[in-house]
Amino acid sequence: MYVPETFAAAVGLMVFSMVCWGSWANSFSLARGKYRFELFYWDYAIGIMLGTVLLAAVLGPGSALFHGAMDPAKAAWGVASGVVFSLGTVLLVAAISLTGMSVAFPICVGLANLIGGGVSWYIESAVPAAPMAIGLALILTSIVLDAAAYRAKAESVVSSSRGIMIAIIGGLFTGAFPPCLQKAMVGQGALDPYAAVVMLGAGILGCTIITNYGFMRHPIGGGEPVTIAQFLQAPPKFHVFGLLGGIVWSAGTVSNFVAGGKVSVAISYAFGGGATIVTALWGILAWKEFRGAPRRSYLYLLGMLVSFVAGIIVIAWAKAGM
Repeated sequence: MYVPETFAAAVGLMVFSMVCWGSWANSFSLARGKYRFELFYWDYAIGIMLGTVLLAAVLGPGSALFHGAMDPAKAAWGVASGVVFSLGTVLLVAAISLTGMSVAFPICVGLANLIGGGVSWYIESAVPAAPMAIGLALILTSIVLDAAAYRAKAESVVSSSRGIMIAIIGGLFTGAFPPCLQKAMVGQGALDPYAAVVMLGAGILGCTIITNYGFMRHPIGGGEPVTIAQFLQAPPKFHVFGLLGGIVWSAGTVSNFVAGGKVSVAISYAFGGGATIVTALWGILAWKEFRGAPRRSYLYLLGMLVSFVAGIIVIAWAKAGM
C-alpha cells in the first residue's frame, strides 16, 4: 500500500491533487449549454465511484477495504462525508452553469476550504493556531474579491446573485466533508486513505441516486425539468465528459487523502484548496469568462489569486516549520 515517506513527497501529492481538483470542472464546461448539469452529475458520480475503486485496487491492495477489516462506525463517517460532499458539488455545478468556472468554483470551494480546514484543525491541531487563522483569513479575503469581480462584470444583478448564492450554499455543504472524513481517518479503528476514499465515493453515488432526481424535477438553476430519458438519449461524448470529470476528481482525492495521512487532513485539504486558482485560470484564460469585463474586475481577480496563494503558503510554511 503506497504512502508518502517524506513531507516533500506529500507536498507533491497535494500539488497533483490541486491540479486535478481544479481541472475536473472543464469536463462540464465542454458540455455547458448543451447538457444540463443535473444530467451531467449522474455521469460524474459514476466516474468518481469507478475512479476511487480502481485507484484503491492499484495503489492500496493492502487496504482494510479489501480484507473486511473496516470499523463500521468509521466507514459510516466516510459515507457521510460523501453525502455532504455530493450535495455541495451538485450545487457547485449548478452555480457554474449560471456564473462560469472562474466565479462559482472559488466562492464554493474557497468557503468550503475555510469551514473544512478550520473544523478539521479543531479536531486535530496540525499547525499552530495563529498561522492557520491567518491563512484561512486570506482565503476568506479571496472569496470576497472573487464575488466582487463577478458583480463588477455581471450585466444581470438577479442572475449573478442567484449563482453566487447557490455557490455559497454549496460551500457550506462541501465544508462539512473534511470534518466527517477526518472522523473516519483518526482514532481507534481509523480507515486508511484508500478505504476512506472508496467510502466517500459510495456516499457520493448513493446521495446522487436519492437526491439528483429531485433536482431534475425542480431545477435550482432555472429552466424546464429534465428526465431520465434525456439522460439515456444524450450523445455518448457527453457521458464521456462526465465520467472523465469524475475520474479526474477521484485521482486528485486519492492523492489528497494519501498526503493527509502524512500531514493531516486539515493541511492537505487547505493545500488542495489551491484548486480554486487552477480553476479560475482555466475560466479566465481558456474559457474567456471575463471577456469584455471592466478593468476593476481583473484587479479583483488578481487580488483573489494573490490572497488565496498567500493563505495556502502561510499554512504550508507553518506545517513545514514544525
